[in-house]
Amino acid sequence: MQPRHQRDKRHLLKIAYLHYHLKPGGVTTVIRQQVQNRPHETASIVLCGEESPPSPFPGSVVVVPGIGYDGTVGTEKPAMEIAAAVDQAIKRAFGGAGRCDLIHIHNPVLAKNRQFPEIIRHLQSMGYPLLLQVHDFAEDGRPAVYYRRDAYPADCHYSVINRRDYGFLEECGLDRDGLHYLPNSVASTAPSGPEVELTDFVLYPVRAIRRKNIGEALLLSAFLPPHCQLFITLPPNSPGDFPAYRRWQQLVMQTRLPVRFEMGLAHDFNTLLSQAHHVVSTSISEGFGFAFLESWLAGKGMEGRLLPDICRDFSEAGIDLDHLYPRLHIPLDWIGRDRLIQRFQKCYRHNCRLFAPSHPMPTAQAFTAPLHTQDTVDFGMLDEPLQTDVINAVISDSAKQNQLQDLNPALMRMGRETDAVHRIESNRERILAVYGQKAAAERLERVYERVVNRPVRHRIDKSRLVSKFLKYSNFSLLKWMSNSNG
Repeated sequence: MQPRHQRDKRHLLKIAYLHYHLKPGGVTTVIRQQVQNRPHETASIVLCGEESPPSPFPGSVVVVPGIGYDGTVGTEKPAMEIAAAVDQAIKRAFGGAGRCDLIHIHNPVLAKNRQFPEIIRHLQSMGYPLLLQVHDFAEDGRPAVYYRRDAYPADCHYSVINRRDYGFLEECGLDRDGLHYLPNSVASTAPSGPEVELTDFVLYPVRAIRRKNIGEALLLSAFLPPHCQLFITLPPNSPGDFPAYRRWQQLVMQTRLPVRFEMGLAHDFNTLLSQAHHVVSTSISEGFGFAFLESWLAGKGMEGRLLPDICRDFSEAGIDLDHLYPRLHIPLDWIGRDRLIQRFQKCYRHNCRLFAPSHPMPTAQAFTAPLHTQDTVDFGMLDEPLQTDVINAVISDSAKQNQLQDLNPALMRMGRETDAVHRIESNRERILAVYGQKAAAERLERVYERVVNRPVRHRIDKSRLVSKFLKYSNFSLLKWMSNSNG
């Protein structure tokens, strides 16, 4: 391969995309989009560690045993052998024309395959320029997949899907020459016609895992207009999420809240979307935040919770989300200040031990200091038992319901939005202009040129990165207590 700075622009850029698997999900969708959106003067292959799914994939897929999740075929081999297998697969795929110009690796900083850092180092030693795209951080509430011993790969390019993560990695040691903002792309959607007639419902199009904050969606349902229901589309698929999910189903049965679960199993998703009055989101944690875009593309308004650190990208792009609420204020005396402080501190200490960073973390007392001066707490920071207490209090006491509406004016608008038509069309136009396939292809081309032509020397300070995520403003028992026995 020619030296990067001398590469002829007429040269066909050869790209290898690499991920643990191609099972249905967000990362696979992104890889599919990138293969479709890649620059015209390119050739590509996709490398994965497990058998590819039966659904057609837009491009050549090669299974390389050893790069899948721990425990899958080939992962017991030495990292050097696995890297050599990747090298050979690339050479064969491009007809013996030598190595590719870059390898685009997805989600390499999650310890799903404990040999990945060493595999990446071997690929670097072979001369491959690397682009490591981070979709999820272990530091963001996922200590089970945290590399405690290994440093993150150094001296290669990184890309992220939101500007919050861009800022975090820059503050933790990465140089801007080797750090890139690559948001996901979207496509226009046209909901299909109804298969059956469904009326008077709002839709939460989500798999009901804990970080989707299902309890808050149930609370919102208590403020919907008469005869309007909340439809939640899918159950969880992880065993750890099912106990909480079953308790929410039981609460709905006991209280007769206007909520119906698993509607996506009974009806086509496009049918639900086309007939919904609007879409709701109460999620407390997102990577890219596609949930804040999809409703407008389908011609539907959106209500619910704003995630300021994620949605800032959208607002700066001209997408109007000002009607969403960033917090749902609950009077602290409904819960008990001391009770909440004890819960927060126990969870915080536990997670600090799991990450065990060398970078000094605030004490538990300093971490919970804001609770001593606040009169309210955000509902999204509570765990399921505390959220259940609040829901029961609101639906059984009209005075508390009125108090909650006074604290949270957005509750009065639930299901009653009247100025959405202009917002829907304006947001749809901005979303397609900024995140559509044409814009995505242009971003990807610029990034690939920089990866190929600009070697970098930098590294991530892992100990500092933990403190960027494990902080009070980003805290929720729903996210962080899933790692605790408390």
